[in-house]
Amino acid sequence: MTVEDVMSRTGLSRPSFYEYFRDRHHLVVKLVERFGNSTYAAAEQWLAGQGEPLNDLRTGVERLIGMYAERGYLLRALADASSHDAQVEEIYRATLNRLIEAAAARIRAGLENGAVRQLDSSEVAAALVLMNERYLMERFGREPKADPRQVTETILAIWSRVLYGA
Repeated sequence: MTVEDVMSRTGLSRPSFYEYFRDRHHLVVKLVERFGNSTYAAAEQWLAGQGEPLNDLRTGVERLIGMYAERGYLLRALADASSHDAQVEEIYRATLNRLIEAAAARIRAGLENGAVRQLDSSEVAAALVLMNERYLMERFGREPKADPRQVTETILAIWSRVLYGA
């Protein structure tokens, strides 16, 4: 991907690119940050842990699936870019780690109040988040895209059974 490739799709000139970004690497870093923030925001209701856990989990998963169904190609591109660029990998991993840490904290809170089954919160959070990342990339990062309802129900079944035994 070159700056010319990016700008040819926008219809804007190359100098317009440099008004917002230092270089294409800066663009990718900003995309990772934005995508990570959107992902976190979609899951925030469950992560906050203030409502009924299964309902909040469903709401979060439905929001995530809606976002990934629309922008799964971007998830795949960012994951691919992270394997070729150390700085992109660092920010991509930081984004995943933020979600893992937040999920682990939510799981620990569930352990404390008895809502979550006994398990290692950090390891389970890492496994679930990383499985989701790959699964969503496979289902929405290429054509044909999967049925969002089926993906939602699959992810909900895994998370709810692992965490809540439901």
